[in-house]
Amino acid sequence: MTVKSYRVIIKGIVQGVNFRNFTMLEAERIGIKGYVRNTHDGHVEAFFEGEEDKIKQMIASVHVGPPSSRVKEVKLYEQDGLSNFKEFKIIR
Repeated sequence: MTVKSYRVIIKGIVQGVNFRNFTMLEAERIGIKGYVRNTHDGHVEAFFEGEEDKIKQMIASVHVGPPSSRVKEVKLYEQDGLSNFKEFKIIR
């Protein structure tokens, strides 16, 4: 399997709606490493690292988000190289 890395920006109503916790639980369930954090401009930034099929599952999950969120846009930026994260975590 090919391991890939993506920086992901999620826009919409994504702060104050449990989005980071939702993303962490989904990442742990799917088997993705990396992080998620709020940005100063009201978006959520995540870094996903894992097998390509698992990354696709993770991208589909953040397009939906938790029930109280409203995702309007998800931007993907494929990264060169791997960061070799050991886990998935929320950065505060």
